[in-house]
Amino acid sequence: MEDPVEVDVLVVGAGPTGLTAAGEAVRHGLTVRIVDRKPQRATFSKALVVHARTLEVFEAMGVAEAVLAEGRPFAALNVHAGRGRRATRIDLLGLPWGDTAYPFWLSIPQYATEGVLEGRLDRLGVAVDWGVALDRLDDRRSHVESRLEHADGTIELVRSRWVIGCDGGRSRTREQAGLRLERTAAGVTFLLADVTTTALPAQDEGHVFLGPDGLLVIVPMPEPGRWRVIAQEPRADAHPPHSIDTAHVDEVVRSRAGLDLRCHDLLWGSRFELSHGVVDRYRRGRVFLAGDAAHVHSPVGGQGLNTGVQDAHNLLWQLALARRVPARGREELLDSYEEERRPVAAAMVAGTGRATRLLTMRNRAFRRLLGVLAPLVITHPAIRTKFGRTVGMLEVGYRSGRSLGGGRRMPNPELRGGGRLYERLDPVRPTWVVRHSPGETPPAPQAAGWRGLPLLELPEEDLPDESLSRVTLVRPDRYVALRGETAEEAWALMAHLPFAR
Repeated sequence: MEDPVEVDVLVVGAGPTGLTAAGEAVRHGLTVRIVDRKPQRATFSKALVVHARTLEVFEAMGVAEAVLAEGRPFAALNVHAGRGRRATRIDLLGLPWGDTAYPFWLSIPQYATEGVLEGRLDRLGVAVDWGVALDRLDDRRSHVESRLEHADGTIELVRSRWVIGCDGGRSRTREQAGLRLERTAAGVTFLLADVTTTALPAQDEGHVFLGPDGLLVIVPMPEPGRWRVIAQEPRADAHPPHSIDTAHVDEVVRSRAGLDLRCHDLLWGSRFELSHGVVDRYRRGRVFLAGDAAHVHSPVGGQGLNTGVQDAHNLLWQLALARRVPARGREELLDSYEEERRPVAAAMVAGTGRATRLLTMRNRAFRRLLGVLAPLVITHPAIRTKFGRTVGMLEVGYRSGRSLGGGRRMPNPELRGGGRLYERLDPVRPTWVVRHSPGETPPAPQAAGWRGLPLLELPEEDLPDESLSRVTLVRPDRYVALRGETAEEAWALMAHLPFAR
């Protein structure tokens, strides 16, 4: 018997990952407490892109429309290989996005995403406890006792069933759990600046400059006239860092792009050295890590915030289910979080690291060669397509877990009867999806073999293609748990899964 606890889940950190974790906890019927050492939510833009798969997560949470209202889709990305050369334009909206309802990159500052998530959490009756820091953790096997320190010095002990550390790259939760994240320095420093300018005509198109002096990226923000400038900095030993102001940003852009940006109203500026790494374990006992607490990496591709949100989405339905399965099945279920999400982070860190090394190589001869080859490479259909579904994280899949049969993302086609498939699935429980042919008797939802789980039966003529197997079990995170061509085949697999009524 478990010891009594004050709350099911303690979430440490109220960034996008932590707010998603807390919101998902409530949605799945768990009690939650969320704390953050900062005195209030930051107003800096930080991460700037929300991808298609993350928008699907937000749809499940009921916040997609609010997030879309705060952002603006990128229409295109223009790659400039050198002065005097015509830019290579990637039409992001015209890519073969497939079955998603969100075929675009969404430009939205992190503070706006956090504002939507926190507002949703407030409406669910949970407020972020700002100015409250995690001091110590004690995992007592039946629960976790956390020592919290308030801004006024007050000490509080909280007993929770689980703790989720979403407290960033210098995670106190990770440290207290005895987990390690070894960083590898990338040897590259970037300048970030959010500025206002009217020098760029297309307000929804980004620009990448591959000049000999280093990488320069200029991307639109949702507010009219606001832009994010990202510039590779010279080596600090060769050129001491310049103060970040509009004059310096103008000079960097002019020297690398030949563009008179005439920026003003520096809204935010930052300089950071790139490093990357993945934590050795995502779980220790009743303590889990998610987001930047579990993985740090290059910002190329805008994958960080999105990966963290998807970490939390993957974990919380499993924590909710864990309370209803036997002890052995529970451990297999919770171990699958690391088995599924750590390879995703490792691949993301490796991929963004390779891209960053390629784009920031300092050798001038190599950079000239890059300027020649880049337009040829990105115009290849196979490469261009990756800017859609791959960067949008719609192709993320899981190797088959020990107990969950984790696999590919469930397709979300438009149905001939109206709407999309995801809209017909149970919001918090695994759902059987069964296709039947004309004249075939639909399955009986009350049949014992379905284990009391929701059953969605769809006539074949109601589907636009043959993308689904005859029988498919869909997890709450919209990934396929198992599939088969007959009910008997699926039922045989069902015995190996920990789902219960």
